[in-house]
Amino acid sequence: MLPPTVPLIWKRSTRARRITLRIEPVRGEVIITVPERMDRGRALAFVHQQTEWITSALAALPEKQPLADGSKVMIEGRNIPILHEPMARRGCWLDAEGLHVSGEASHTERRIRDFLQAIAKERLTQTLQTHSTKMNLQPARLDLRDVRTRWGSCTRQGRIMLSWRLLMAPPEIRDYVVIHELAHLKHFNHSPAFWALVDSFIPQGRKGRLAAELWLRENGTALLRAA
Repeated sequence: MLPPTVPLIWKRSTRARRITLRIEPVRGEVIITVPERMDRGRALAFVHQQTEWITSALAALPEKQPLADGSKVMIEGRNIPILHEPMARRGCWLDAEGLHVSGEASHTERRIRDFLQAIAKERLTQTLQTHSTKMNLQPARLDLRDVRTRWGSCTRQGRIMLSWRLLMAPPEIRDYVVIHELAHLKHFNHSPAFWALVDSFIPQGRKGRLAAELWLRENGTALLRAA
């Protein structure tokens, strides 16, 4: 039996052919997708049968790190110390010592998040411009969002979305996601031609791409649970 404190989120789907479970990494919710006409009692029995898996998956979630003095935040693959400077009047600034945050401690978390999102916009925009020039593929627009299910996406209209949290990943990981989404401007699929295009712009080609995908699988949840 699952503890009553574990939040269960039920979703009915006309496309689902079976029950699926997944863990929402930020809030630790259990997302249960159920075929539209399946009896809820049957679905609930299935969930209880998966108690061991759910408990193990929740326990495996990386511990959330507070954005507070003495903690660390990842920026471009490096763990940066957070240094509260209550008497300063500079907002946030980054130097060799760490990420400094001025003002009252109660504002620290918000100021750090705002700062990270601001430099994410600057650096991800530059990364997109650099690779779009190299690939001769120009997106119609770039949007940065705080999504929980994907690191990037591309629409048929040429709009690219990137998670601002890619700022936390090492630059080569950020490069891979950007190249991946730009390649969709030419191949709106995951065909062999698409992967060949991606690999042609990744250092070490397919090997480098697979290494980037592995890094995201192993570290992505930690990025989602930070900031």
